[in-house]
Amino acid sequence: MNTSSNTQTVAFVLPAYNEEKDLPALLERIKTKMENQPFRYHVVVVDDGSKDRTSEIAIQAASEMPVRLIRHQVNRGLGGAMQTGLSAAMKDADFIVTMDSDNSHDPIYVADMVRHLNERPDCDLVIASRYQKGSEIKGLAYSRQLLSYACFFTMKLLVPFENVRDYSTGFRCYRASVLHRVAEHYDGSLIEESGFVCQLELLLKMRAIRSKAAEIPYVLRYDLKEGASKLRIWRTVKRYFAVLFKHRHRASEATVRGLQSRQPARA
Repeated sequence: MNTSSNTQTVAFVLPAYNEEKDLPALLERIKTKMENQPFRYHVVVVDDGSKDRTSEIAIQAASEMPVRLIRHQVNRGLGGAMQTGLSAAMKDADFIVTMDSDNSHDPIYVADMVRHLNERPDCDLVIASRYQKGSEIKGLAYSRQLLSYACFFTMKLLVPFENVRDYSTGFRCYRASVLHRVAEHYDGSLIEESGFVCQLELLLKMRAIRSKAAEIPYVLRYDLKEGASKLRIWRTVKRYFAVLFKHRHRASEATVRGLQSRQPARA
């Protein structure tokens, strides 16, 4: 990994499905706010089988900023788009930033996330968290906020991850090396889930290999989002619990195997 900030590369991974309304504004914000930063950057847009102008918008943006477009011919879900984007970005980046393509995440926080990772060599991930002092949520329905808080308390109780409060946000900055470690540990697979729960899945996989994380506060701007939400709430809740218990079971099995391996051989 490059240690000098002006030789480091940050890759933005933007999974996009029918985001013609919001993607142009987000790409413009990235272009504007990444100017004069002490690192290089590029953007990987994964068009996950969109039926609108998402791909065309990414191609147009590539004439003004470093954008690479990857297309899925059919929709594979957020998890599939994340797997494709992260796998591509891991090849030539020091840090990988994932963001929602609906313009609700502000890239102004990225410089702080990268700075935090450079100052903390032991830290593998920085999360832009809705649950840190100073955070704010604008434009999100109260029912969705209650669901998010329920998720937070459940995950914190059942799968505590030191310094992590926001388990489901997609606004994160990963050290590329930790994603390589996750892929190696899980036979090349970063993400197996297809839906929104992929964010929790990847976090639990990082927890399993004892990665370290930190959070920063930010302002979530749902009021800037023009496109319709693609979240199916109750389906997502069911998958959250399925993934949660799957990884708890894996952890239990690993503990048992570790204890058995330390048992003295019988005569």
